[in-house]
Amino acid sequence: MNATAATGHPRLAERQQRIARAIRLEPVDRVPVIFMGTAFAPRYMGMTMGHFCRNPDDGIAVTLDAMDRLGTDAIDGINHMPGGYITTGLSALWMSRVAVPGLDLPEDTLWQVQEAEVMTIADYDVILEQGWPAFVQAYLPRVLDPERLAAQRNWARANVPGLARRFEERGYVPVSFAGANLPFELLCGARSMQRFLLDLFRIPDKVQAVMEVMQPHMLEAGVAAARYSGVMATWVGGWRSASALLSPRLWERFVFPYLLDLVTRLLAEGITPVLHFDQDWTRDLSRLRELPAGRCVLNLDGMTDIRKAHNVLGDHMAIMGDVPSSLLAAGGPQQVRDYVRELVRDVGPTGLLLCPGCDAPINARPENMEAFAQASREFGAG
Repeated sequence: MNATAATGHPRLAERQQRIARAIRLEPVDRVPVIFMGTAFAPRYMGMTMGHFCRNPDDGIAVTLDAMDRLGTDAIDGINHMPGGYITTGLSALWMSRVAVPGLDLPEDTLWQVQEAEVMTIADYDVILEQGWPAFVQAYLPRVLDPERLAAQRNWARANVPGLARRFEERGYVPVSFAGANLPFELLCGARSMQRFLLDLFRIPDKVQAVMEVMQPHMLEAGVAAARYSGVMATWVGGWRSASALLSPRLWERFVFPYLLDLVTRLLAEGITPVLHFDQDWTRDLSRLRELPAGRCVLNLDGMTDIRKAHNVLGDHMAIMGDVPSSLLAAGGPQQVRDYVRELVRDVGPTGLLLCPGCDAPINARPENMEAFAQASREFGAG
């Protein structure tokens, strides 16, 4: 997934090929095993959440160390590389305030999104009159301390171009980096979910006009991040835009046209879309067949029916997932092993990338994550 030259790690080329073949729906020697555990990694390695959030270089190091500890013989890659001050990135992603451990919260608690109506009705007109970039520049200080935002931008300029190499040197393939968001998601975060859903009924034409203004910038951001990092794949995020949260009429108007356009244009730029779909998208899985075949990854979190997804899309796009957070946190190693074995049987081996659903939670039991890594390698070879 990386456009840079191989680093010489003895297993990197093999893993790159394995992941690329899985995405193209070609036979593989073993189902790829992909790590995702943003908050799990520091907890697993004894680092506080506050330290992880305040020190991005240490956060990358602890992520790599956690992957090594889970099994250098098992893990092929990482779903999404960490890339700076995580709470700053999440705040910009969700257009919302995020409370930071060690600053706004106790040192070793998880960051928290603070849902609120920050963007006003009047701001729709600001976007229409001044454009999306000007609005964002004025808006972000409402949800982010300017010094934190400047620190993130400075860190990214200095470190993102070499970030993939840090993972490759340890033998891990970065499957994706950064994201290209749907306009729905940014507006929903800025307005708050309750207010935004009311907007869709009260001022639908204005919301749609704003989305049309935003859409080119969503593509631009995804392309820029991919080229700057050298990882030619990016998340296309969907969580509040999921089928389970919207009526078909609203979904067809405010979500799918923008998803189809964004994916098509990313592919035209040589960038693989990783459809990071949280929540339940089962109702509209068949619409994803309108996306180009063999070129996207459907990344599920345990709420969409993954077996139905395979039945509908198994010959059309790769599926990444979906060992559920609840199982990793509250189950036991044997349950994890059984889940992985059955997942490979029912959804793989072709076109499957094994990964925790969305993200392994902060309270995932270490023995369960270790069972996931080893079971994935064991059963994925069948």
